[in-house]
Amino acid sequence: MMELHGGTPRKDLLDFSISVNPYTPVWKEKMISACDELLSRYNHIEWIEKDFKRVYGEDTVILAGATEAFQIIGFTFMDKADVVLPVPSYGELKRVAKFKSSKIHTVKGSLYNAFELSKKLALNGEKTVLIFSNPNNPSGLCAPKETKEWIEEIENVGVTVVVDEAFIDFVKDPVEICTPRTVRIHSFTKSYGMPGIRIGYVKTEEERYLHTFLKYRAPWAMGACGYAFVKHLIEDKGKHLKNTMPLIWKERERFLMIGMKTDANFGMIKVENAKKFQEKLNTLGIHVRNCESFGLKQMIRISIRTKEENDKLFEALQKLGSLRRSG
Repeated sequence: MMELHGGTPRKDLLDFSISVNPYTPVWKEKMISACDELLSRYNHIEWIEKDFKRVYGEDTVILAGATEAFQIIGFTFMDKADVVLPVPSYGELKRVAKFKSSKIHTVKGSLYNAFELSKKLALNGEKTVLIFSNPNNPSGLCAPKETKEWIEEIENVGVTVVVDEAFIDFVKDPVEICTPRTVRIHSFTKSYGMPGIRIGYVKTEEERYLHTFLKYRAPWAMGACGYAFVKHLIEDKGKHLKNTMPLIWKERERFLMIGMKTDANFGMIKVENAKKFQEKLNTLGIHVRNCESFGLKQMIRISIRTKEENDKLFEALQKLGSLRRSG
């Protein structure tokens, strides 16, 4: 059964539980009109993939969101493999590892510990996959710069490394931690504020990995709106990110002042009881993610939204006596 990852059907709540860009592109309405025109036909990814590769690289494959990439990885790369998973982490990583892996090794503490275990398993002859998010979900913190050296070392002994970079667009000065062989998973619709459109891609120079994604991706999975989105995305040339990310980075400074340290557009705050605190915030018109599913019963995850929306969040936290300013 798939775990629900934030969000609420209640329209009366201001939703801080989903970590998406609160600003959508200026071409959103044009995209929706184009989607309406495309609904009456099958829209093949191949028709637009050549143009996509000119912008994002020949070593890419378009998929129906990061979730389709995880599904394929779960049934192929992880088949009969020992999967190493640093925790806490995004719930989908463990869910897909349960499909066909031989064993799942959850590793707490330093990320380095996960690399050491992966190397040990591979040297013992085990088929090994290491998968993690950068930045991490739910903390929002990026892996240290030394990670690239660790990845190179374990890839050289046969470990398949998968890095979920769904939130990398929100990182102000990202440090490159991947090698050309690493399987990198990207998502556009979070950084473009439209998670309902399922579009993402994988990037790797390892031909056998690319072939696997091409072989197993679902036909027509991106749909009419996904096709229209990719078309406008290519024409956008990153302008939307350049215009909106600085607004989020400015707001992020305010969250740092209340103790939420993050490199992304979301982070965690410690409370006494996450589930009860979430319920109390709901009565004040604010919805956040309680982190019980991550095994963190005293943490809530909060996304960074517009200044006006964040003001309402801070006001609600103040009412509950949970606005702890540092410095």
